[in-house]
Amino acid sequence: MLHVEPAPRYRMTAAPLVQAVAQVTFPIVPAWQSLEGIEGLRRAVLDLLPYLNQQVVQEVTLTVGPAGPAAPSAQSSTLWVFTDDAGWTLQVSVGSATLTVDGEHYRGVADFRQRLERVWTALRDHGQVRRCDRLGVRYLDLVELVDDDWARWFRSEVVGLAAPSLSGASLGSTLTETRLQVDSAEVLGDADIQIHGVIRHGVIPAGSTLQGVPPRTIARQSFLFDMDVSVAAAERFDPVHLAQHFGSLHAELEKVFHFIITEDGRTHFGYELVDETGE
Repeated sequence: MLHVEPAPRYRMTAAPLVQAVAQVTFPIVPAWQSLEGIEGLRRAVLDLLPYLNQQVVQEVTLTVGPAGPAAPSAQSSTLWVFTDDAGWTLQVSVGSATLTVDGEHYRGVADFRQRLERVWTALRDHGQVRRCDRLGVRYLDLVELVDDDWARWFRSEVVGLAAPSLSGASLGSTLTETRLQVDSAEVLGDADIQIHGVIRHGVIPAGSTLQGVPPRTIARQSFLFDMDVSVAAAERFDPVHLAQHFGSLHAELEKVFHFIITEDGRTHFGYELVDETGE
């Protein structure tokens, strides 16, 4: 996304990651509105995500026309939530599947990719999902502002006016959102497809709600760095091919994060290089 040097293979033993998310959307699978319809998928991921809960989501539509607002119409949809005891969650609706893991239980991109491929294979084999309409990847990082040291961990382009030397104790919040668009030929090798990226960064106050999956409330004023990259184009639902796309999109996010941290940040977050076969 950004025009910065490719990152070497690296990992961080104390990364500020709070959540990693990958989502695919696809044409509607009507059978997944019922428990009977989701049973095959449940069995396919049972060893990976053994617990299943059902959520009914209420959706209200309000139409406004020349004569004023019409009476609101309400309808409900079913969301299936698969979980385990190690911080992983899979949310499946009739038209999307979202796999998330919290930062504490994240074990690297290779593990994430392997789990995604397992889940996507189950979607194809037990939901007859044949087409992917969109693939999105999001990494959400958060650093609590215990003292002023945090500003030394990130480049000045990211810290901006939130730098303690400028704002001091007067800073309430600041948030910058940058939207980017690149040709996928640069990232995926496919022409005529646009990759969209969103980078949000800044200081958010205590009590703020992070729009993760699920949303969460933060207890202390924190520095947020939120990266989201997606590609929207209809393609065959091939789990191996999608996993390759995920790896390419993740590499873009990894490159950005490598760029924005300083030498002090690398020391603080436990930065270390790994060889080409390292996980």
